Amino acid sequence: MELYAKGKRGIIYRKGKVCIKVKNPRSSADTLRNEAKYLQILNKKGIGPRFISYKNKKLCTEFIKGIIIKNFLEKENKKKILDVLRQVLEQCRQMDLLGINKKELTNPYKDILVTNNNKAVMIDFERCRQSKKPKNVTQFIQYIAKNKEVLGKKGIIIDKNDLVRLGKEYKEGFDEKSFKRIIIAIST
Repeated sequence: MELYAKGKRGIIYRKGKVCIKVKNPRSSADTLRNEAKYLQILNKKGIGPRFISYKNKKLCTEFIKGIIIKNFLEKENKKKILDVLRQVLEQCRQMDLLGINKKELTNPYKDILVTNNNKAVMIDFERCRQSKKPKNVTQFIQYIAKNKEVLGKKGIIIDKNDLVRLGKEYKEGFDEKSFKRIIIAIST
């Protein structure tokens, strides 16, 4: 078992194709049980790494090999980037429809990995909460808008004001029509 990463609330080890997350002893928060709960719910919608187990205060999931989204946006071509942005927005929408707020999506620095086969995988669900007004899609829209320069270099032109307006429309009722307008806005 090798040490893979340390965060504020957790320490991650890797054992082959398994990711083992334990509480960071320096943290007062024990969020692993919460992460296990939400990961099992979200896995049913194809979101997150595959849940394996939670016992003895250890969360075991599938290990995801990929690069963080920031590096992906800087490195890849327009077609691959648009595909990943769409995947993430669709995952965000599923979480919104489930009434689950992930948080951390305005700056998902380490929370979204992209695999070699261009699959976007969200990780780190320890701060998930039930919410009557989840903000996953609108938070990720903010991330896209913040990266309009990087995206512009790849030929993806983002109208920040239009995207924000579309996000507000979507937030009113999480309807399919307004969500599709968001997808179209980032794809043109």
